Amino acid sequence: MARLKFPLAVFAFMICGAGLAGAFYFSTKDVQPEISVNSQIIEDDAVKPERPDFGNGHFDTAMSLLREGELVSARDRFLYLIQYYPESKSITHAKRVAGEVNLDLLISPIPQPEKFRHVVSQGEALVTIAKRSDSTVDYIMRANGKTTALIYPDEELVVCPLNYRIEICLENRALTVYDEDMFFKEYRIVDANLPPEVAGPVTTTISEKVAWDSDRPVNFTDATYLKCSKWLRTEKIGLFIWEDAEGPDAGDTPFGLMVEKTDMQELFTILRVGTEVKLVH
Repeated sequence: MARLKFPLAVFAFMICGAGLAGAFYFSTKDVQPEISVNSQIIEDDAVKPERPDFGNGHFDTAMSLLREGELVSARDRFLYLIQYYPESKSITHAKRVAGEVNLDLLISPIPQPEKFRHVVSQGEALVTIAKRSDSTVDYIMRANGKTTALIYPDEELVVCPLNYRIEICLENRALTVYDEDMFFKEYRIVDANLPPEVAGPVTTTISEKVAWDSDRPVNFTDATYLKCSKWLRTEKIGLFIWEDAEGPDAGDTPFGLMVEKTDMQELFTILRVGTEVKLVH
């Protein structure tokens, strides 16, 4: 009887082993692939939903305000979007529109907290008024619709301090003007040619504003001033900002950043000697 029990036990063990092997085979061939496929589906489903773009709502609201003529409110909403939703798909359009609105509010007769009226005294000149008020001659001329530098005693002029700074990002080909830490306007860099030592990061200031008519420098009293070429020199050798490659020293110093002519006219209006310039990557 004992001899019979032993073969039966071996036989039962073999059956159990075969069952376990079959279960393992079934799990490997059918269950595990199904689990793997289901896991992949779950992962794919987790990736598919896009993150909500809350910036679009602010952009649409700002555009509605703009169409209603609420320039200040629209500008503030654009700036909110730019500051808090920099990854929004609307950011490029928001910067473009906000920049135009900022410039319009600055140049137009629309009252702003920083603007004030200056009454011209006997013997005053535009250059002295601009210097005393931290403004520029170009701004005073544009804001008051002047085509010449002539001013008269008791004349009222709109004046505004211009305490901006600029940040240049070569990677994005962008020159951005800030009012302290708040976005003001962004300009496209058409071309860049800087010496190796000015590769960045660099912090400097505007040292000179130059107006050039053909082969001669001119100042704001010249009849050709408004239409002539303009460029900005910084304290950092090799870092110029100009509107084209035909500056007065273009043959000797071919270094600098090129912007469009209309953009340079605006930059010349709102930037003054001493403005901070930061070159970043």
